[in-house]
Amino acid sequence: MEKKLPEGWKLVELKDYAYFQEGPGIRKWQFTNKGIKLLNVRNLVNGELDLNNTERYVSEEEAFGKYEHFLLNPDEIVMASSGVTWGKTAIVRSEHLPLMLNTSTIRFRSLNRQILDQSYLLHYLNSELFSKQIERLITGSAQPNFGPSHLIQVELILPPLEVQKKIVSILEKAEETKKLRAQADDLTQKLLQSVFLEMFGDPVENPKNWDEWDLENLLDEDPQNGLYKPSTDYGEGIPILRIDSFYDGKISNIEKLKRLNCTPEEIHKYGLNIGEVLINRVNSLEYLGKCGLVETLFEPTVFESNMMRLKLKISKVNPEYLTSFLCTQYIKNQILQKAKKAVNQASINQSDVKSLKILIPPMELQHNYSHIIKQIEKTTESQKQSSLEINNLFDALMQKAFSGELVS
Repeated sequence: MEKKLPEGWKLVELKDYAYFQEGPGIRKWQFTNKGIKLLNVRNLVNGELDLNNTERYVSEEEAFGKYEHFLLNPDEIVMASSGVTWGKTAIVRSEHLPLMLNTSTIRFRSLNRQILDQSYLLHYLNSELFSKQIERLITGSAQPNFGPSHLIQVELILPPLEVQKKIVSILEKAEETKKLRAQADDLTQKLLQSVFLEMFGDPVENPKNWDEWDLENLLDEDPQNGLYKPSTDYGEGIPILRIDSFYDGKISNIEKLKRLNCTPEEIHKYGLNIGEVLINRVNSLEYLGKCGLVETLFEPTVFESNMMRLKLKISKVNPEYLTSFLCTQYIKNQILQKAKKAVNQASINQSDVKSLKILIPPMELQHNYSHIIKQIEKTTESQKQSSLEINNLFDALMQKAFSGELVS
């Protein structure tokens, strides 16, 4: 990292100023229904810890015995170190304890808070300066994954302590604006979910007694796996949709996709069409089966090998309805039952996807739902633009903060 830093600032090695520790590999047979909760990457939500969305524990005997040195402390920073959401962070609070570090998570704390402020460390770990170093160190990995062997090579920009505190104060005020925007976006997402439940009921209970179909009977052809090509073919060509491009049924930033050199035959075979649905077939267990509806294409676009393409019989099912249904816990439960588990990831195959049980309301009701959703999403477009502008401003502020342009 080549930086011309202000007087009094230093470029140092992270390991000399911060302690970090990777979680242990807990085996499935060690999980219990009660005891000491295990941290999971799913618990890291929007910079906070939400421990209500997982239920994995180890016994108190093990936690306070051979794993005692993995028990977390108040004010420590925890980070996801594997999967598509690697790098997301949260702060451990007293109310979260007792809590134990787990696979795919790392904790950080300043070795001396009179030299490295803990809040400054948090902002640095959330910065592009940190993430770019990690990306460089893990280049070539199919499934992003990093640990202490990478972190010992990471550099840290270290201003004087009083400057660190000034930077933290400015960035915390800016983060409040981001949080308010995120809360508004969250409310919109909850509105979309409530419309679905109001119109169709909870699929688990099926209170309206809709007919149940195998997904296979709603498809024009069998699910198709995407295109695999070596990393040397990336850089130029046409856009390729990857698993980090869609969440909660929506494809985002389609204009910023990576590019891939493809033959005309590959474009013909793997080219996407509007109205098709993509479903993730290989990922960490919590993201397995996530899906996205193709709604916009600016040019020929293909899709990568760890997802499947679904071509729908639009006379039988509305694409917006099916995408929303595939995002329900009802489907997630089915996928978890079918998943083939391996180290750090899981998978489903075409037969698994074809056998998913889908509730089918009348087409008129599906179309009404689609119309309502599109009206709500028109409102969200302005929210997205606002979020983008706020995030861009915050990123610019972060860059200035760690270059010495923000405070002296």
